[in-house]
Amino acid sequence: MDLEDELGDILEKARDGKRWSQVDLANSTGISIEDIVRIENYEWIPEEKVVFKIANALNLHGPSLADIAGGKWTPKETTVDPGNFDLICLNVFMGSYPVKCYLLICRETRSTAIIDTGANPEVIIKKTCALGVKPKMILLTHTHPDHAGGLAQLDREFGCPTWVDKIEPRPSGSRDLRIIEGGDSIMLGKLKIRTIPTRGHTPGGISFKVNHSVFSGDAIFAGSMGRANSSWVGLFDSITKNLLTLPENTRLYPGHGPATTVGEEKMHNPFFYDKVFQ
Repeated sequence: MDLEDELGDILEKARDGKRWSQVDLANSTGISIEDIVRIENYEWIPEEKVVFKIANALNLHGPSLADIAGGKWTPKETTVDPGNFDLICLNVFMGSYPVKCYLLICRETRSTAIIDTGANPEVIIKKTCALGVKPKMILLTHTHPDHAGGLAQLDREFGCPTWVDKIEPRPSGSRDLRIIEGGDSIMLGKLKIRTIPTRGHTPGGISFKVNHSVFSGDAIFAGSMGRANSSWVGLFDSITKNLLTLPENTRLYPGHGPATTVGEEKMHNPFFYDKVFQ
């Protein structure tokens, strides 16, 4: 599966972290503003020495950035979590844009959670019917329309509670909205789901951990990080302190792009290489 972010996306997010404009990056590197614009518009992939120059200016790891720019790295396919659950990943499109929705199913009780709704819930309804399960809860990593836009229809279909972080903007569509915060636990059948605060993409972004798997929404992507709509520093700290300090075999299931692991991101993500301390 293609990475969610290309070289241009990574540069734009890294500039945001330094509060730099494209002109600032051009001045720092000696690369023309026209070429910076071309890179960020996906119109030009420069040679490796130019990528390294940009990486150095933006505090990114040069070899990792060059590998992504050259299409030389994608995360290894994740192995199946040994926990007593089944995991179904669905691409629930918002227009032509794919969004990840996950069905988490306790094997012992068949209790099921929907993790993020996407904006096209018919796919979720059809899949749950095919599996013969009725969801007991909806868990939202955040409430952007591409992750919570299908809430009203799923609420009508299943009549189950929806869980959202206490400081996240409230979504519309749920008749039974319940509040959580980092460090809380939720039981799904025999499964214990732990909540991990991952602020920064949104004010109340939160991730859900079960056994060795984390559903991280738009906090981190394979080879990149989410867009810091709320706080760049907050998002960076959430990732380095709350996600990448987990065991290296922890699976990360993001809202877009391929699944990855903590170990893969510590070794190959240009934002976080050598920046995580236990």
